[in-house]
Amino acid sequence: MDHFTTTDGVRLAYSIDDFTDPWRPSQPLILLHSAMSCMERLRTWMPRLVRHFRVIRMDLRGHGQSEVPGPDSELTIDRLIEDIRELMALAEVPAAHFVGTSAGGYLSMRMAMDHPDAVRSLSLFGSTPGFKGGQAQAWLPRIRTEGLRNFLADTITDRFPKDMIDTDRVNWFLDQAGSTEPKFLERFILLMDGQDWSDELHKITCPTLLVVPGAGKIGDYSGFDRMKESISRVDLRVYENMPHNVWDSQPERCVEDTLDFLGNEGFLEPQGTAANLSAQSKETVA
Repeated sequence: MDHFTTTDGVRLAYSIDDFTDPWRPSQPLILLHSAMSCMERLRTWMPRLVRHFRVIRMDLRGHGQSEVPGPDSELTIDRLIEDIRELMALAEVPAAHFVGTSAGGYLSMRMAMDHPDAVRSLSLFGSTPGFKGGQAQAWLPRIRTEGLRNFLADTITDRFPKDMIDTDRVNWFLDQAGSTEPKFLERFILLMDGQDWSDELHKITCPTLLVVPGAGKIGDYSGFDRMKESISRVDLRVYENMPHNVWDSQPERCVEDTLDFLGNEGFLEPQGTAANLSAQSKETVA
């Protein structure tokens, strides 16, 4: 993990990991987390991703190991996008594949709409076209009175399957997500609650993987229908009976679907001895 300071003076945490074959060109992939999260929550994604991509993660401002901005600091979608662009400049990455979970997907979409040359592909997990029409107005009073961790524990089945409740994984999630600074989180949620770019989805022209949690209740899920209709190149995959946080509960499946999608789009080459032997076997059969 390292840190950089944005042009408006906020210190943000980031990490760059690359275990691709050193004799191959390394493609950058930017992995963006959800609200109340951090890059560490996507740790289990890393072993498979870093064999294929130079993976760049960051803690969004006010999250994880990044600085919590003061109450008078700017908090807009444009500012969050600028944070990403400044990290890309630091990493000398003009364009990348973007993978986003929930709010991280919102920002990935905005990157694809506003800076299309910087986005080679999108992989979106539980990300509708903004959070307008979501549950923010109902959440905030409960968070203020109950506390964030208690609120998350009481609504845990909105995020995890019932058979995972009271497991170490879910308890760790509650500790991590519940540690988000409440006043900043309220600002962040209210910002996202005002976003709806359904009428701009046609601007997304890159290949897009859209993963829909089949039993999701967070956000306006009719947005997925609008995305399917408006984005020209969509690979839609539904995780039946899965609540919203599929990236937390089904990390291996999420990574495999991401790699499968990117492979189908021609962004991946077979790697390693096993892949070469498989290719030779196919040639022999042919």
